[in-house]
Amino acid sequence: MGKRTMALEVDRVVKRVRSRALVNQVSFEVEEGDICGFLGPNGAGKTTLIRIMAGLIKPTEGDVRIAGHSVRNDRVQALSQIGAIVESPIFFSYLTGRQALVNLARLHPELSSKARRSRVEEALEQVGLSDRANDRISTYSLGMKQRLGIAQALLGEPRIVILDEPANGLDPMGMQFLRKQILQLRKERGLTFLISSHLLDEIQQVCDRLVMIRQGSLVWKGRTDELHGPPMWVYRVTEVERALEALPNGLLGNRVGADTFQVEMNEEEAEAVNRRLQAEGILVLGLEKRERRLEEVFIEMMAP
Repeated sequence: MGKRTMALEVDRVVKRVRSRALVNQVSFEVEEGDICGFLGPNGAGKTTLIRIMAGLIKPTEGDVRIAGHSVRNDRVQALSQIGAIVESPIFFSYLTGRQALVNLARLHPELSSKARRSRVEEALEQVGLSDRANDRISTYSLGMKQRLGIAQALLGEPRIVILDEPANGLDPMGMQFLRKQILQLRKERGLTFLISSHLLDEIQQVCDRLVMIRQGSLVWKGRTDELHGPPMWVYRVTEVERALEALPNGLLGNRVGADTFQVEMNEEEAEAVNRRLQAEGILVLGLEKRERRLEEVFIEMMAP
C-alpha cells in the first residue's frame, strides 16, 4: 500500500498573546480522506488553532501546510484547498439561501459566472437545501443555517473542510443528517474533514482519527479505536470456571457473577473464544459487547 497524502499538516505551531501561550508547540497530521475529530475543553486553544489553519490569524511560530502548501509562505494556494466554518455561520437574513451562496461564490474570481452558478446549485443539492433555496434565510431553522454554512464551505471545491462546532444547537434529527452528510461527502468526493465538537458521542460515531489538546498543548493523537482500546465482552455461561480455563493463551478473564465472566479482547479473539467454548461443550446463555465511550476517555485525559 502506497504512502497516503497528507491533507493537513500542523507543524510545531505556537501562538502567544503577550507572555501567554494560547497554542504551544502543537503538531499533527490529517491524511487525505480522514474524518478527524479535534477535541479539547473550553479554553484549550481549539478555535485559535482553527483560525490559524484557516489563515485568519498568523502563528507566532511554526506553520500549517494544506495539501503540501504552506499557509505562511504560499498562502493563496494553501487556502484555495480549504473550506471552513469557524464558530457559527452568519448570513444576511433578508437574502435567500441561493442569493447568499451566489454572493459568496464571487469570492472565487478564478471561476466564470457560469461555473459559480453551477457550484452554487451543486452545493445546495449536496446539503439538501435545493427545495428551500429561494426562501429567505430568516425562515431557516438553525439546522438549515448550519447546512447552508457547509454549502458555503464547499463552494471552492476544497480538499479539506474544517468545521468548528457544526452540530451546536441541532436536534437529534439535525445531528443525524449532518453525520450522514459528512460521511457521504467523504465517500462521494473524497473530502477530508477536521471537526471540532463537544458532542463526543457524535464524534465517536463519525471520526476515524482524533486529536486532543489541553491548555494549548497536544495530549493525544491517533486512530479512534486505539484510544478506546479493545471492547469488554461479558459472557453468561453454564460453567464459569471451565470457561475461564478454556480461554486461549494470552486472554485473561475475570469472574463477575455466579454465571458470568468478562474478557477484554478484539473481534477476532472473541470469535476464537466462542469456538473454544463451543468445542468444550460450554453453553453460552448470553453475550454482551461493551465498548468504552469516548466521553469516559476524554474526561480521564483532561483531568488535571
